[in-house]
Amino acid sequence: MTATATRPRTGRRRSGAGATVLIALGLLAGAESQAAVDCTVSAAGVAFGTYDVSATTPTDSAGDATVTCVYLSGGATQLAYTVALSPGNSGGYAFRQLRAGSSVLNYNLFVDLARTRIWGNGSAGTFVASGSFTLGPGVGNGTRMGLHTLYGRIPARQPVAPGSYSDVIVLTLTF
Repeated sequence: MTATATRPRTGRRRSGAGATVLIALGLLAGAESQAAVDCTVSAAGVAFGTYDVSATTPTDSAGDATVTCVYLSGGATQLAYTVALSPGNSGGYAFRQLRAGSSVLNYNLFVDLARTRIWGNGSAGTFVASGSFTLGPGVGNGTRMGLHTLYGRIPARQPVAPGSYSDVIVLTLTF
């Protein structure tokens, strides 16, 4: 599986009250509280190695998805995010497909070590990874990271031809 994608997006939050109150608070306390952050997601792909067609147990592997957010300006903010995965070559989440030419090897990616919750986009019974942290002045060094493990599994006893199988998964970060 090849899984590397970034999708930067700038989020802005501001506290809200009536305009008259904001003007009064602005005179007493300075500028309104606003935070700007920039976040990206990257992944180290899941490398399954050599698949043994005669093995009686699934082939498991893992990779990482890392969310990195950088504080840019404004006040402190609580940032919540989600990371969704595309279905890849298969077009669906029931089984993703690693391909070598016309040969197909079914597999899937999960959000949990037990490999029971398929990592997808939150639809059709799939799940997304999520996290949150505070960013702002005086909070760490202005950069926060969230690490999520991609748990991969290839079911046992799939009769496939020898070859180098791969899939491309797109990660989508929403915050």
